Amino acid sequence: MNLITFSLIALLTVSCSKNSHHLGALKIDPPQGSVLEHQKLDNGVPFYSVRWQKPHAQGGLFMISKWPTRMSASNIPPTVKTIIEATVSSLRSRKPAGFPEDGDIEYREMQGAFLSGHLGFIEYIDEAGNEKVVSVHMLTDGRVIWNGQFTGAKARFEQSLDMMQSIEPQG
Repeated sequence: MNLITFSLIALLTVSCSKNSHHLGALKIDPPQGSVLEHQKLDNGVPFYSVRWQKPHAQGGLFMISKWPTRMSASNIPPTVKTIIEATVSSLRSRKPAGFPEDGDIEYREMQGAFLSGHLGFIEYIDEAGNEKVVSVHMLTDGRVIWNGQFTGAKARFEQSLDMMQSIEPQG
């Protein structure tokens, strides 16, 4: 597991660890060539990951879980900005090969069939010349907010964006 993937898993696990609410189940249709894993954290919160079963250069990891605290949907954009800036800053401080020392974080509004929200991401070229993306997303159905991250190949990132459009809350 590379440093970026480990960092993102650790951040998401910590962010979900204080949630005592049991809402947050999702229906996710993973893209072809990927595997959906679903587990409940110790506090009962559903945690989802989608892993593309490709060689590392073309692989990717998408994660999503219920946000651990109550928050207004109007706070999603600044929260995404804070999290992605901290993630990028942390990655830059570790100086992984190929990660840009500068570069702009891009932001996007998301609108799916059931959920809407925001996403922040940065693209980079790794040491082997592969196009990669690190992103943070927050989505809501108006009742529950979910947060998560993606790290991996740019092509898998595009697939994760398509997948996010069809994620459906359950219950």
